[in-house]
Amino acid sequence: STFVFMKKFNVLLLAIFLFSCKTPKSLYKKGMKLQEANLHEQACEYFFQSLEKKSEYIEAQIALKSSAQRVVNNYLDDFFKSKNFQETKDAVYHYRSAKIYQEKVNGFNVKVDIPQHYTKDYEVLLNHYVETIYNKALAILEKESFNEAEQLFKEVSLLLPNYKDVQDLQDVATYEPKYRQALFFLENEKFRASYYQFNKIPKSYKDTEELQAMALEAGLFTVGLLKFENATNKKGGEASISAYFSDNIIKLNNPFLKLVDRTHTETIINEQLMGLSGQTTENTAANAGELIGVKAILTGKLVSYTKEKKPLRKEEIKAWFERRVKKYNKETEKHYYEIEYDKINYQEFYASNNVSIAFQYQLISTESGEILLSDIIRFDNSDEIHYASANYNYRNITPGTWKWKNKSHPSDEVYKSVLKKNALKQLFKNKRELKSIEQLADELYQKSAQQVAQKIHTYNPEN
Repeated sequence: STFVFMKKFNVLLLAIFLFSCKTPKSLYKKGMKLQEANLHEQACEYFFQSLEKKSEYIEAQIALKSSAQRVVNNYLDDFFKSKNFQETKDAVYHYRSAKIYQEKVNGFNVKVDIPQHYTKDYEVLLNHYVETIYNKALAILEKESFNEAEQLFKEVSLLLPNYKDVQDLQDVATYEPKYRQALFFLENEKFRASYYQFNKIPKSYKDTEELQAMALEAGLFTVGLLKFENATNKKGGEASISAYFSDNIIKLNNPFLKLVDRTHTETIINEQLMGLSGQTTENTAANAGELIGVKAILTGKLVSYTKEKKPLRKEEIKAWFERRVKKYNKETEKHYYEIEYDKINYQEFYASNNVSIAFQYQLISTESGEILLSDIIRFDNSDEIHYASANYNYRNITPGTWKWKNKSHPSDEVYKSVLKKNALKQLFKNKRELKSIEQLADELYQKSAQQVAQKIHTYNPEN
C-alpha cells in the first residue's frame, strides 16, 4: 500500500541521513575501538569510510596501516600453513587474498608489506597449480565435457591470463557447444533458431559469421503489402492502418522480416491476385510470389466503423454558497464569525465521443495459397467530459438541495460531508476538452496496426 511504501521510504531517508552525519572523526573512533578489541578487519572498514570522507586524515591512515598489516599477515599465515600441508590451491588463494587486500589499502595511500620470500614461494606454487589444472582441463576437453573444462580454463585465465593457449582453449570450451547447436539448427532448416544461437558466439569463432549470414538469408520472410481495402463510409482509415503497420514493423527491427514496397507489389500482382479470397488459384499465387520475390502477401480491410457523438449537455444544479459572516455578541462584547449559506445554482456539463472499428487481415502464402494468419480485430475507444462551472468561487460552493430559492422549506439541506464537498470541487477542476472523433479513430488505427505488426513479427514459418 501507499502507506507502507512511504514508511519504508522514510526509514531509508533516515538511514541515509544518519550515515551522512557520520564524520571522519567519529568513524575513526569506532575503528579504534574495534582495533583495541583485535577486530582488525572490521576496524579497517571504518578507517576506509573515514578516509573516503577525508582522504588526508593522517590519524586514520596510521590506524589503517596498523590494522591492515595485521589482516594481510593473517592471510600470509594461512598461506604458510597451507603450503606446509601441501594444500596448494588453498595456499594460492590465501596469498591472492593478501595481495588483493594490499591493493585495496594502497588505494588510500597507505602501504602494507608482503615480504619477498612469500611472493617467491607463491610464484612456485602458482605455476605448479596452474599447470595441474590446465592439463586436467585439456583431458576433460578431449572428452567434450565442455562446461567442466570451461570452468577450469577460466580459473587458469584468472590466475595467469597469458598462460600458453588458455584463451583459445577457453573459447573452445565456451563456444563449441553453442556452435554445434547452431549448426544443428541450420542443418535442420531451423534458420531463426540457428541465427540467434550464432548470436551467442563471437563472429571470429570458426566460420560463425559466414554461417549466421547463411541462416539469415535462408530464413528471410519477405511480405508483400497490398493496398488495404475499406468497406466503410469512413475514408482514409485503411491508409492510416497501413502506414502505421509499416512504421511498427520497422521499429520492431526483426532481421528475418522484410516488407516489399506496396506500390511495387501492386504493380506486378494486381491482376494476378484479384482479391486473394477464392478468385485466385494456388498456382497463380505461387507465380506471383516468384515474380515479386515474396513468400507471403498481407491483405487488410477496414470492415466496420461506427461513431457515437453525444454533444455538450448542460444541467442546472442546486447548491449552497458558504459565507463567513462577522457578528457581535453584546453580552461578551466580542466579535465572532458564523457560517451562513445562500441558495445558488451552478452548471454541470456532459459530453462524450465513442468510436468502434473492426479490421480484418490475412497473411497468405504465395507458395501454396495457404492462409498463414487471419483475424478480425475489434477495438473501441471513447472519451468523456463531466465538469462544473459557476459564477461563484467554487471553493465556497457546498452541495445540497432546496425547494424554493426565496423562502425556506423543511426539505432544504446542506450536505456537509467532506467526501461530497471534495467530489464537487473536483468537478470544477475536471478537464473540459473532449477528444475528437478523429483523434479517437486515429488511436484505434494505431492500435490495430500495432497488433497486426506484432502478430506478423512473432509468426515463425519454421514452426
